[in-house]
Amino acid sequence: LKYRYEVKVVMKKYKQLNLEERVTIKVLLQQGKSKRAIARYLGRSPSTIHREICRGITLDGTYFAESTERLIRQRKLNDKRKRKMDNPAIYSYVACRLKNKIAPAIIQHDIERDIGLKIGKDAIYEFIYRFRYAEWFKYSTRKKKYNYKKNKGKKKVIIPNKINISERPDNANNREEFGHFEADTIFSCAGSKSALLVLVDRLTRKTHIKKLERKVASLTSSSIVIALSEYNILHIHSITYDNGCEFSKHEDVNKALQCKSYFCNAYHSWEKGMVENINGLIRRFLPKGTNFDNITDEEIKIIENWINNRSMKVLGWKSTNGIFKSVAL
Repeated sequence: LKYRYEVKVVMKKYKQLNLEERVTIKVLLQQGKSKRAIARYLGRSPSTIHREICRGITLDGTYFAESTERLIRQRKLNDKRKRKMDNPAIYSYVACRLKNKIAPAIIQHDIERDIGLKIGKDAIYEFIYRFRYAEWFKYSTRKKKYNYKKNKGKKKVIIPNKINISERPDNANNREEFGHFEADTIFSCAGSKSALLVLVDRLTRKTHIKKLERKVASLTSSSIVIALSEYNILHIHSITYDNGCEFSKHEDVNKALQCKSYFCNAYHSWEKGMVENINGLIRRFLPKGTNFDNITDEEIKIIENWINNRSMKVLGWKSTNGIFKSVAL
């Protein structure tokens, strides 16, 4: 066969080389044509021809089209390996648990106990985020992340007698005793003045959620005292805050509960990461844009009980209430 490789061919959209093209490459190589000349004839990129020849060439410098075609087909078959999520039992179990707002890490722990099968949390996340199954993605606990610009024109809040978190004692940093809490607030939707106050103990992860009609210092401080005053037997040692203006009356809380207060550095939310994690759990039930004015105290209590009764990996797969009972006793 004679091939007129000099003919100028328009480059076509990329697709895998087929057997006919591989045979053409073989013939043109035998005629002594260069890789660029072969690429022009086939309308392919020179790099595509280069990779193809390197893939199918032998030690003596001969290119075999048929054996290369068989190799590529075998690789395609191997790529279509069966995944664990293809198992109907695993699929239905994981889907049911996700719909009940259970995290993949907990599903990974519970699935072997319940149905005797195993799957890693990474495999679950892969199906949610990489393959983006529509019926699963809406149950994801972490949606698309947005970067919000800081409001540089915002007036700086002055909180009196702040003690930096760097001075917090080791028994609080190391979670050695009950009574060291982290505090934070969750915003309602635009146009609403209400908010949620969240308090979390660092040792047991015991969580309290209180609704604030307005996010002001007087209501916030009184709500903290009411929420934590039930621990009249177990002493409250400290509360860690961020630099929000709603915590400016922390000294009133210290006086009422006989505790100390510590403040994170500005824009260092990870320094009170426990309460930030709990905020993420609350947002599963009350996503951004929810008007807290329409949320009742009974609904908030249901969320609080769900958090305190869920098993947690960090607690050895025990619930917060279970750990708290052992501490209280």
